[in-house]
Amino acid sequence: MKFKLPSFINKKNIFKLIINRYFLISVGFALLLILGENSLVYYYKLQKQLNEMQAKKEFYLNEIKQDSINIIKLRTDMDAIEKYGREKYMMKKDNEDIFIIR
Repeated sequence: MKFKLPSFINKKNIFKLIINRYFLISVGFALLLILGENSLVYYYKLQKQLNEMQAKKEFYLNEIKQDSINIIKLRTDMDAIEKYGREKYMMKKDNEDIFIIR
């Protein structure tokens, strides 16, 4: 069984479609959207980068909030200062021995 094209599709009609100004403008516009300086691909990459930066912003704002709380604790509580010194800088009292287990 042979496949027959519809009667309205022939070489003459295809040629008319190709030289039609609206078709050419549409193809040019589509190429501009895909390959242009401000293309859809570029827009997608920028949107992805923006989302990543907003996530980083949220992370850093939470870190700043946590650090502010820690600063207030260190300014007011002597036990917090001692705990911070022991954990961060491995300070010890004179009669203590410290064993580091990793």
